[in-house]
Amino acid sequence: MASYTDIDDKTDIEAVSHWLLKFLSDPSAATSLTLPEKTELVNALMSDLDVQQAWSDEVRLLALQTLKILGRVVAGCGRLLSDEGFRILMTHATLLPEGGDLQDTLVTQEALTCIANALLLEEDTRDLFNKYEGVEGLTRGLKKGSLSIKTEFLTSRILFVMTVRPLPSVKSLVNRLGIIDILEHTISTHIEGLGRQESNTDAPMQITRIMILNEQLKLLFNLMVNDPKIEKVNKEEQPALSFKFEKLLAPVLRVITELKQSGPLPMTPPHSHAVHALLNFPVAQYKKLWFPDNQKEGESHLLIDKLVDMLKEMVFFIVKGDPDDNNSGLNNGLDMDESVAPLVVLLKKLAEEDNDARVMLKSKLLPDNIDRSKPLEKGESLTARLIRLMTSVMLPHLRDGVSELLFKLCDENASLFVHHVGYGNAAGFLMSHNITIPSSDPNAPIYSEKPINPITGQYVEDAPLSLANMTDEEKEREAERLFVLFERLKKTGVMDVVNPVQEAINSGRIREIEERIAKEEVDDDDDD
Repeated sequence: MASYTDIDDKTDIEAVSHWLLKFLSDPSAATSLTLPEKTELVNALMSDLDVQQAWSDEVRLLALQTLKILGRVVAGCGRLLSDEGFRILMTHATLLPEGGDLQDTLVTQEALTCIANALLLEEDTRDLFNKYEGVEGLTRGLKKGSLSIKTEFLTSRILFVMTVRPLPSVKSLVNRLGIIDILEHTISTHIEGLGRQESNTDAPMQITRIMILNEQLKLLFNLMVNDPKIEKVNKEEQPALSFKFEKLLAPVLRVITELKQSGPLPMTPPHSHAVHALLNFPVAQYKKLWFPDNQKEGESHLLIDKLVDMLKEMVFFIVKGDPDDNNSGLNNGLDMDESVAPLVVLLKKLAEEDNDARVMLKSKLLPDNIDRSKPLEKGESLTARLIRLMTSVMLPHLRDGVSELLFKLCDENASLFVHHVGYGNAAGFLMSHNITIPSSDPNAPIYSEKPINPITGQYVEDAPLSLANMTDEEKEREAERLFVLFERLKKTGVMDVVNPVQEAINSGRIREIEERIAKEEVDDDDDD
């Protein structure tokens, strides 16, 4: 394929278009370029985009599409990522202050795509974007409220990338450019559009309202986390500070309570992004927003019901038996430990800051009528599966989060905690948090009329046979179970323990017992 620079007259629109179309139609064209060839092509395209006033929108679109492909790898794109390169890209994106409001055209979209890729791949370019007041240009475009799905997505994506760190753009967006009002309007608009099941007629690249919601919820999270004022406040100042984000609480809650899940699991975007954002909102001072009084009868805590349903579906998906049997914790690339933990933290936050929410959560997650005919972690109920997670080695975030949530639901009362989950499941959490382990106290509250095994939490009358009444096979199974439990406890790092079964094997006691049993069997044969 001839070089782009071989075209003598770059004002020959037909010749330029022919070369660019041929390049774009060849999937291997970009990867087959040597580094000098790629650098030469990028530099030539940037120069022509800057000076070729005779180029039509169609030619500029082809040139930007070519740069988009070349810009996916930083090598050879020095001029594209330079001060001059950003000036040229932002000119075609109609983002420069002297260029007026953001134009919603195919050329603009391709230029915005090139900018988004550059900001993501090369962090230094974010300073160039600020230099040319790109954030201001994007917010002017969003304020218009008439952008196409694709342009609004690209605008939201760029603002998200620009707020990943506490750059000056965060302060400008929050305090000067009105991003909170903009997000309130756009998030609400997309929720209503999804509720009407609108078709996505202007998205040739299959960009949807869900995708825009994802970017805008991530943007909101960045704004709240990286607002320089938020970093320096104490709890007494928090209510006043959070007030400026108050109007966004209701739209974010609507994502949880109104939108159907977009994937096979509930903790996927946009619901997962909504959960992350909600972690930054206070509960007590905004209780009527979290739990509106005007809800229908039986829906006073609709949010709690939705969140518990999400948790139940995820826990039932993860914990089918032993949660550590799936030792990777991954499903289709999704880290279950990382993805579900924020939901558990949000439930704990609600339990901490609202008494009614704590009571309702306890009734759903730690009911008093739990089945105690077997150890509390046995069974297929949500409670049993949560208790099994408390001793997981392979899911440390969920283990810690679930333990803290259930402890909070027990009013941080160690005795009540042990009653609800069993001492064997509670011991690791209590010891790691230096919480005094409750001892048998004749004056302690009685939580059950029937005697309960404090280790397993089951009724004593339903407990398995004692060691003296076990057969040899039952003793062997019990020894194997204890071996596994001690090995898990060692892996958690909570305490340094010696596995008594392994110690017995190493010391020769197991062999001695086996030899004694064998001798007894021989003696029995002789007697016969």
